[in-house]
Amino acid sequence: MKNDSFIEFQNFEMQMKRLSSFSSFLAVKAEFEAEGTRIDELAILSELCCKNSIPLTLKIGGPSAQRDIYEAFQLGASNILVPMIESKYSLLNCCEMFEKLLPLFKDLTNTPKLFINIESQLALKNIDSIIKLIEEENLPVDTIVIGRSDLSKSLMISDVDNEKMLQICIELLSKKSNLNVTLGGNLMSKSFSFIRNLSKKGLCAFESRKCTFKTKASLKKNDFNSLINSALEFELSWLNCKKNLYGDRSQEENIRIKTIESRLKNPIL
Repeated sequence: MKNDSFIEFQNFEMQMKRLSSFSSFLAVKAEFEAEGTRIDELAILSELCCKNSIPLTLKIGGPSAQRDIYEAFQLGASNILVPMIESKYSLLNCCEMFEKLLPLFKDLTNTPKLFINIESQLALKNIDSIIKLIEEENLPVDTIVIGRSDLSKSLMISDVDNEKMLQICIELLSKKSNLNVTLGGNLMSKSFSFIRNLSKKGLCAFESRKCTFKTKASLKKNDFNSLINSALEFELSWLNCKKNLYGDRSQEENIRIKTIESRLKNPIL
């Protein structure tokens, strides 16, 4: 590993340890879906998470991504997040694959938890039948993650923090039964009121692209801003680490770096 890479790697681990010092910090995230995470990148994250006793959440490529689920088990993911659950069929499909792999990893100290993304107009339309199926079939789903960025686009809503999106999320929370609910999607400083209102309705956690934090009704704005900024700094450190490991970055990564730097400079945006 080159000197620059080693320095960035050390900086990244320091950022990870800093995050873990927050009492509300829950997990580091990686995504096969949006980020196109390389398997060696995931191995690095997994090793660091294991070394520092930090849970790892892996978002797989889709409801039928059996290989992603297998690799998540192999790498010791604490949580497996399945995107684009829009129907009973997609829900059953991912749950069947998850349960089929369980016997192969029966010696794991901790069995991964299964999370599902609700992030489209169709998922919203079918949410009652999805939750009913989880209850009736005792499916191994622990948490619903509301992906409000994709959900808002699906509903043609331009502002993820507006009142209409808030009411949609409140309605989803009212249907959660015994499931945990997390909110993700374009979280910034101005999202504080949105998160605090949902926390009063039973929201358990909120997440950035790389981190998940638990929340509570008594959440303070300064604490929220500190968590969001720390999550952005952590992600930026990871992207710089990847740059030094691989040299070239994808266009998507370059755009993401500029977005993070802009948010850190303009936290009210």
